[in-house]
Amino acid sequence: MGMSGRAFVGVGDGGEFIVELLDLFIQWDWSTYLADYGQPTCKYLRVNPTTALILLEKMRDTSRKNNGFAQFRKNERDKQKLIDTVAKQLRGLINSHHS
Repeated sequence: MGMSGRAFVGVGDGGEFIVELLDLFIQWDWSTYLADYGQPTCKYLRVNPTTALILLEKMRDTSRKNNGFAQFRKNERDKQKLIDTVAKQLRGLINSHHS
């Protein structure tokens, strides 16, 4: 086994989930995730919206705690608004698939 990230996370034993989840967050590819969710060819097929929402909310809460006065900077406010928008869309996705 090589030193590549994919070999390390163990693709084939749940590693695909981790790779997809990391890709989603690192690439910030929420438009693709939300548009393709539920499709058999979805790029992030293994990423559950509930898991994504939990991680996104943790990220938002951590960002708010660590930034204190940074909330007053426009780019931080914009980032928080974007996270809030994605979280709201994920909640809608979760609710629509559980009703």
